[in-house]
Amino acid sequence: MPTSMWNYIRGLSVICVTGLSVEKFMNMAAAGGVIIWDVRPDGSRIEMKIPSGSEKRLKEYALKTGCRLEFLGEYGLPAVLKKYSNRKGYAAGLTAFSLCLYIMSAFVWTVSVVGAERIDEKDIIESCRQRGLAPGKLKNGLDLYAIGEELLLEYDDISWVSIDMKGTGVTVNIVETIPETEYVERERPMEVVASSGGVIESVAVSAGTALVKEGDEVKEGDVLISCSVALRDGEEIKGEKYVAASGEVRALQRYELEGRAALVYNEKVFTEKTKKDYSVNIGENNINVFSPPDMDGYDMLSSDSLVFKIGDYILPFGITETVYAKTETQRRQRTAGEALEAAGKRLDDKLTALLAETGGELREFSSAESVSGNEAVITGEALISVRIDEQKEADYIHHEEVIE
Repeated sequence: MPTSMWNYIRGLSVICVTGLSVEKFMNMAAAGGVIIWDVRPDGSRIEMKIPSGSEKRLKEYALKTGCRLEFLGEYGLPAVLKKYSNRKGYAAGLTAFSLCLYIMSAFVWTVSVVGAERIDEKDIIESCRQRGLAPGKLKNGLDLYAIGEELLLEYDDISWVSIDMKGTGVTVNIVETIPETEYVERERPMEVVASSGGVIESVAVSAGTALVKEGDEVKEGDVLISCSVALRDGEEIKGEKYVAASGEVRALQRYELEGRAALVYNEKVFTEKTKKDYSVNIGENNINVFSPPDMDGYDMLSSDSLVFKIGDYILPFGITETVYAKTETQRRQRTAGEALEAAGKRLDDKLTALLAETGGELREFSSAESVSGNEAVITGEALISVRIDEQKEADYIHHEEVIE
């Protein structure tokens, strides 16, 4: 047990000694078996800590050495118990809390997975739950070895598993199998076709023969790289062979976008009228313990959750406070500049979403602004470079030679 913890359980006192024979006082205390630690000189004063129960002997040593002894305070568990000995409610609460902690320590509160890369951690946790290993389950009676063996049988991608329990937390350690090498079919002629239309920006052929070049316009389904490769003897073509064509083809595509914003508009705003909703979270279940009445016209303003922990382990229950505020519609007005700024932001959001959707790269972008009546409009034209190559089985029935 750490010394600091033992001192707290045993109890300690802080004293201050002054006089001309402080060193003699400390020597007599040491010779008498009194432990002294954390000695701190402060001018003519010396503060130190002693075990509870040593005060009587130290008073005798102070009289013999002519020193002045002052008790600054008593600390530790005995002092706490003494302070609250007459408070029955506090003692009962402390006892109930200790009993609650003892009971809670008999349950599993967290299940975590280490080592999962290809396998979804949620699937493993669900498999453990089906076998009785889940937050809120009693630790007694759990056969962790048997659960691990069953996980090995259930998942082909797991080569080794061990389940460790530390306190109220359980860790499932897994080692995944080496992934199988992906087999690429090379004995069947394949061609590369366009997954969408556009103007060819670049063609990089890995296998096969390019049928398009930079600047060509193509539409969806057009063959970009043929599986046919000419067999030459110098400049003379002797025949052809068929391969699994592959490569990277990028095309430029134009998109028209638009952002709009009104100069006069209605906006929903929160008022100072609020209502609170309290719920208890147990695992993945949410139990509403108090729901305010008459919530028409109220929207959620904030939500805060209180979690409970034992050491580093987060217990699977908590309390959530959700605040709802009364809303009202207010009429707002922007200047032309503010409306154009809002329209520009909406246009930027659309462009960002378009780039994410296509996986493309922006090459050019131009825009035009206008304000008419109650609306500001920004129209934009984006030139985006998109990869359009898509491998497809070639429609060739007869072929004589294939590249491996």
